[in-house]
Parts: sequence; C-alpha cells; structure tokens
Amino acid sequence: ANYWWLLLGLTVCGSLVWSQVLKMPAGRLWWDTVKLNIPVVGTLMRKSSIGRFALTFATLLESGLPVLEALNVVKRVVNNQLLANALDTIRQKIAEGQDIATPVKASKLFPPVVGYMIAVGEEGGKLEELLKKIAEAYDEEVEIAAQRMTSLLEPLMIVVMAVIVGFIVMSVLLPILQLSNI
Repeated sequence: ANYWWLLLGLTVCGSLVWSQVLKMPAGRLWWDTVKLNIPVVGTLMRKSSIGRFALTFATLLESGLPVLEALNVVKRVVNNQLLANALDTIRQKIAEGQDIATPVKASKLFPPVVGYMIAVGEEGGKLEELLKKIAEAYDEEVEIAAQRMTSLLEPLMIVVMAVIVGFIVMSVLLPILQLSNI
C-alpha cells in the first residue's frame, strides 16, 4: 500500500517501452509473429488477414489496377508485418516473371488451398472471382470460429461470476456470523 506510486510508475514505463517496441520494424515483426502463433486466436487472426487480403486484392484487380501496384496496396491493408513481408516477397517474385500462385504457395503463410485457388483463377482468367470466393470462405470461417470461442467463454464467464458473487456473499455473511458467536 505504501509503494503504489512505484507500481504506477512501472506500469507507465512499461507501456511506453511497449509502444516504442511496436514502433520499431523488428519489434512489430516479432509481435505480429507471436500473435499469429497463439493457438486459437492466432488462427483466427491469420484467417481474417487472408480474407482481407483476398477481398482487397480482388477489388483492386477488378478496378483495373496492375498486380504489382495492387500488392503494394494490399500489404498495407493486411495489418500484419509478417504477412506484409510475405506479400512484398510475392511482389518481387512476380516482378521477376513468376505467376502469382507459385510464390503464394512457397510463402507458407497462406494455406495451400489459397495458392491452388489463385492458380486456377490465373489459368481460367477469373482470378478476381476466385479471390472473392476465398474471401467469403475465410470470412465465414472467422465468423464460425468467433462464435465457437464465445460459446466456450460463456460457461467460463458464468463460473467467474458465480465465484465473484459467492465472494461478496461470504464477505457480507462472515462478519454477521462472527458477531452472533460473540
């Protein structure tokens, strides 16, 4: 109780250091890598980013933007430095003359089905349509996974609330019982 100011100071300093770490490219890359490797939430974030990538890429291609410029825009939209670096590598490989699907498959950040769907879209001339289907599929997966997470959290929240209410009831009743024993 006497050193509350120390705890407050450490909290403020810690948050300032954390914000500075996230401003550095290496710190941001590390944090984004950690976020994608969290067991349940990381998968949800990865699917969300892939859906955002596919939808934005399809929209930009439909509006007539060249692939290389579209990838430049998309890498800022994914909001993850690890995926942005992968998109930058994919962009460089395309500039060297490769198709879009090969570097996507090689990146290992995108699921294989995304690479295969892009390959089919390139060969069939309907890349934008397949990218939109990829985005829809991943958006549905994110929605289902989020519903599952919230359905798992409901029983946990009930137990936590029961413990809190039990603690409050005991803190009210124990002094009364102690007074009656005197």
